[in-house]
Amino acid sequence: MKDEYGGVMISFAVLLPLLIVLIAFGMNSLKMFIAKSKLGDVSAEIGLMVSASSSVTQGSEPSASMKKMLVNYAKEFFPESTKSPTLSGTTSTVGNDVDKNAAFMTYQPIIKVELPFLFYHRSLSEDKKNFTVSSSAITVTKKVSRPVDIVFVVDFSTSQQGAGIRLLKETFKELTEFILKSNPDSKVAMVPFSSGVAVKYPETNQRGGPKAGCSVLFVPKKGWDINYAFWGDKFIDSRYKNLNQQTYYMDTHRYKYYSDNVRQSRPALPLQTILDKWCRKNDSKGGEKAGHDTYSCFDNRFKEQDILGNTFYADDIFSKKSMEIITNEYARAVQVKQAQLNSFTIEHIDAVDFPETLKRMFSDEAIITFPMLWTGRDDAKYRTFSRMCHNTGWWNRDGQLADARLYSWLIELTNDAQELDQFQNMKPQGWTATSSGLVRSVPVMMKGHNPRKIFVIMSDGDDSTGPKKVTDRYLKDYKLCDKIKEGILERPETNAQRVDIYYVSTTNSTARVNKWRDYCTGEGNAAKAVNRKQVVDLIKGFLSDEIGSFTQ
Repeated sequence: MKDEYGGVMISFAVLLPLLIVLIAFGMNSLKMFIAKSKLGDVSAEIGLMVSASSSVTQGSEPSASMKKMLVNYAKEFFPESTKSPTLSGTTSTVGNDVDKNAAFMTYQPIIKVELPFLFYHRSLSEDKKNFTVSSSAITVTKKVSRPVDIVFVVDFSTSQQGAGIRLLKETFKELTEFILKSNPDSKVAMVPFSSGVAVKYPETNQRGGPKAGCSVLFVPKKGWDINYAFWGDKFIDSRYKNLNQQTYYMDTHRYKYYSDNVRQSRPALPLQTILDKWCRKNDSKGGEKAGHDTYSCFDNRFKEQDILGNTFYADDIFSKKSMEIITNEYARAVQVKQAQLNSFTIEHIDAVDFPETLKRMFSDEAIITFPMLWTGRDDAKYRTFSRMCHNTGWWNRDGQLADARLYSWLIELTNDAQELDQFQNMKPQGWTATSSGLVRSVPVMMKGHNPRKIFVIMSDGDDSTGPKKVTDRYLKDYKLCDKIKEGILERPETNAQRVDIYYVSTTNSTARVNKWRDYCTGEGNAAKAVNRKQVVDLIKGFLSDEIGSFTQ
């Protein structure tokens, strides 16, 4: 003790137990800190797992099997735990992000794990051999896309043949799969336009094949306000001035249609069979003076009643109703026929009442649909408005009446992948009238009830001469796109919270893209893309906020 080293040894001997206690305490604290940090990571991962495996519904809780799996997952990180970890959590109510079309909720997982101290002594842990660590408060927010209604307004003019239609088919297939996979409640429509939109009637044609129609939406000005559905399959000519001439030539060409096209469609039928089934033999011999042919033929499957309750055939040109239309409208119908030859459309600048069309485009009220008889493409004897809707197809090019195959047709909003896949069998043909396709797509969109509405216009070129004037008037003078957005949003039946319109040029036309950007879509929503990858990436980029999968 007299030696100076002895004093140090005594001090060391006294301090050594305390030093050991401090080291043990530090090691235990370090283990607790590490366990706490590790548990924070585990808690975050478990939160993500719950988010990924559950839907956004109020009060959503992990299932019993899910909880068991999560507990085992946590135990893997703490194999030395003295008992099974405990897991609980709370969920928030569901909220909606209108700008991003997302529903969201939060989940707060709470995990507790009991672990043994690294060093045990009653003085270190108040006589406790184990410690419990709990996860810190962490909130995982899950956002998922809500379903959307998307209408593709697609240019089906002749210029799309070949590489153009292949691009459209590949693009449409990939995008529809992407959209429906993102949210199976989303719905997609396809509106194929040329000069008018090709449609299928719900009924068949006379030989059982599909019945083709041409559909547009506009309110005609006075002087152009004829019954287009009636005149669409009638033979008319400016040479015929008196009523008997008009009805005779109309009647004789209808007889020729039945005796030629209907009869000769495969399998060909005897003429007498056609006469017995579809025609009425008149009491007097036919001719101009009589005002009719020997046989008057019409589709007798469809009947109507007049105000007195008398039944008549809707397609019979000699019914009282038909004769009133012929008497009152023949001259105007001839004018419409001649004007569309020059302007490539019945929706030319002189015929469209733009203000009224903008008011009435949000329902089926102003839709005009007329039949496209299965004849030659430009056969004005049977296709009165012969410039319209060449994208329906025609005689012998795609079958005859019994086996007719339409080039294209409108597909209403649907999430049926098989129905949408019919796009792969379609073909383009005809002139180009972009605004006609867009306006006609509005009542299609109105039938959807998802909160987000998206129009995607795809075209490879400028409009034809007459339609271009109409499109420019709609876009520049009447702010068509703004009117579409405002009208959909203000109508409660649409359930709409946001509407966007996008324009995609599949050719390098900067001027056309700029026009649609400046007068329709706004900045960033109009662009050009000339190959499949560019088009798909561009449109997916447009849609990413609306239909992307959930994020945490």
